[in-house]
Amino acid sequence: MDNRRKYPRNEERSEDVPVYSRLFVVCDRNVKEETLRDEFSKFGTIEDLRIPLDHNTGEPKGIAFIKFSKTSEAANALESMHGKTLRSRQLKVLVAANRSDIQTDEVDNDKYRRLFLHIAKEMNEDCVKEYFQQFGSVEDVLVQRDRNTGAPRGFAYVKFRKFSEAAVAFEQCDRRYRAIFASPKGQRRPETAFESNINSLVAGNSIMSMMNVRPKGFTRLHFMCSPYLLEMHIARLFNIIPGMVNCKLVFDIVRNFSKGFVEYSNPICAQYALQQLNEFEYPPGQRIFVKPASLNFGQHEENSFNLPSTVNKLKDAINSTQNSQTPDLAKLAEAIAEASKIIKMATAGVADDNIPDAGDLNYCSVALPTPQPLADIDAPVAKRCFLICKPQPPPLTVLRDIFCRFGNLINVYTLPNKTVGYARYSTIESADMAIKTLHGAEICGIRIKVIEAEEEVPNKRPRFD
Repeated sequence: MDNRRKYPRNEERSEDVPVYSRLFVVCDRNVKEETLRDEFSKFGTIEDLRIPLDHNTGEPKGIAFIKFSKTSEAANALESMHGKTLRSRQLKVLVAANRSDIQTDEVDNDKYRRLFLHIAKEMNEDCVKEYFQQFGSVEDVLVQRDRNTGAPRGFAYVKFRKFSEAAVAFEQCDRRYRAIFASPKGQRRPETAFESNINSLVAGNSIMSMMNVRPKGFTRLHFMCSPYLLEMHIARLFNIIPGMVNCKLVFDIVRNFSKGFVEYSNPICAQYALQQLNEFEYPPGQRIFVKPASLNFGQHEENSFNLPSTVNKLKDAINSTQNSQTPDLAKLAEAIAEASKIIKMATAGVADDNIPDAGDLNYCSVALPTPQPLADIDAPVAKRCFLICKPQPPPLTVLRDIFCRFGNLINVYTLPNKTVGYARYSTIESADMAIKTLHGAEICGIRIKVIEAEEEVPNKRPRFD
């Protein structure tokens, strides 16, 4: 009785590690443990071998469980020993079923030959097959794709001709594939304790209830942040709040800060992100301003990103003056003037069309004439310039300030959501001078091409008979 209690029943043990490494063998009742061990140890290391006994008679039942150290060892033993005659009886060798498995007599069952993989999204079926052919004969590869876009989702199935080939691939393929044996079609794999806890949280909306906010209907937020942050940094920050679906960051080279938008899947998450991240310091010392997309930022929020550099410049100027026998008074005066300007802007505000000094090479890489008055808006167009700006057009206030310097500018504009635009002049000489001076120049760090545009086609008027 004690010998029978020594081992747990098959249906009571937990899943084997590694998976599919235990075999169920139907054999002759008189076969000894030593005989089975001698026959099966040829294929690998046997960790456990058990011959169950009948509870009533104490005689062997004619079955055995053999546990190998590797899945590939069990697979080779199964393929070699299944159907082989031992002690005048043909052996029947199967993979032993765990509690969550369904026992099957099919040695070539797909569940022993198919692997589920995590792959890079740029990989296709040919790439997967080319890699996994080194482990055996690949019969089929299926890359899961998005139903709407057709783009790979980063998951794939690969099916081998034999169980042993799939087992070798399972053990030896690169760890980045995170290979596991795929569940048979139509059969759900058992849910782990971790997945069960996560699903119960989602089902009960526990995460949402913990946010404890009153949503106001918006799901889209606008933000302003330090110019030194990348989109990757901002996306990771906002993704701390569950439900983020999109994030976009652009750099405003004129005002020297970054701005963008972030969108959430529901108003609760958006409101919580607004409450938690508005005026949050990231990186330390520089605040992030967050507002619903329907509201605009104030001037003091835009000016806040100039303060650190201005303060450091003023501090450096003061230190150099104190530590030098011949202080640079011009540098100190410039730093004080810039600090005074920031203080004035923070208290009184500035106009939106505040334009940098035209002599600054960061503003325009070529020398510019002085600003000229605009031509009459109804003046006839003598010549147009075609503008190409990459990666995006400068602000219209900047374009107007630059193109008006050649005189007789009627107007300048860019096409919505495009990188091209037009400058219209009332004289050919002014347009030619703009093309000659600005073609290939950099405006606010943006490369611009200026070429002659086709003649403007007048609007057709409807004909009345």
